[in-house]
Amino acid sequence: MATTAFDRPIPGQSLTDEPRNNPWEQPPEMANVEDVAKYYIERLANQDVLDDFATMCEAGVSLAPIVESTYLQGVMRGLHTLDAGIVVAPVIHAFLKQSIEAMGVTVKDSGKDPQKQAEKSEMNRFMLLATKHLKDEGDDMSDPGKQMLSEMVEAEEPVVEEETTQEDKPMGLMAKG
Repeated sequence: MATTAFDRPIPGQSLTDEPRNNPWEQPPEMANVEDVAKYYIERLANQDVLDDFATMCEAGVSLAPIVESTYLQGVMRGLHTLDAGIVVAPVIHAFLKQSIEAMGVTVKDSGKDPQKQAEKSEMNRFMLLATKHLKDEGDDMSDPGKQMLSEMVEAEEPVVEEETTQEDKPMGLMAKG
C-alpha cells in the first residue's frame, strides 16, 4: 500500500495519541550507522527508484531535499534515529549523485548558488559602508567621487538579508509568527 500525504502524522498528534503508539516513538530498528547506510544503498540501487530521482533532477529539483526527505521517511517509519539519518545523508547524497550522473543527467546539489550569494553579500556590505560614509561626510557633493557614490546608493538601496528563507520558516499549527 502506497503512503499518501494523509497517511502521515499531523503536528501535535503525538501529544494526543496513546504514548509509544507511533513508530518514531519506539526504539529504532537499526542502531548502527553502517546498517542504516547499507539499508539505503540497497534500497536506492533499484533502477526504478533511480529513474524516478533522475526524472526529478532533470526537472530541476536539487538533490539536497530529495536526500533529506529520504532519510526523514526512515525516521518516521522507526527504522533509525534522526541522528543516524543526518550522519548517513552525505553517503546517500554521494550515491545518488554518482548514480544519476552516470545516467547522463545533470545533478544540482542544492538550490543555492554560493557564488551569487557571496557577491550579493559583498555588495550589501559595500552599500552599507557607502551609505555610512555619505552620512558621516555630510551633503557636500563637490567631490565627483562622492557624487558617483551617492548615485549608486540612491540607485540600489542596501538590502539586509534575513537569516531565514521561505523554507526555513516554521509552518503549521504550533508555529510562532
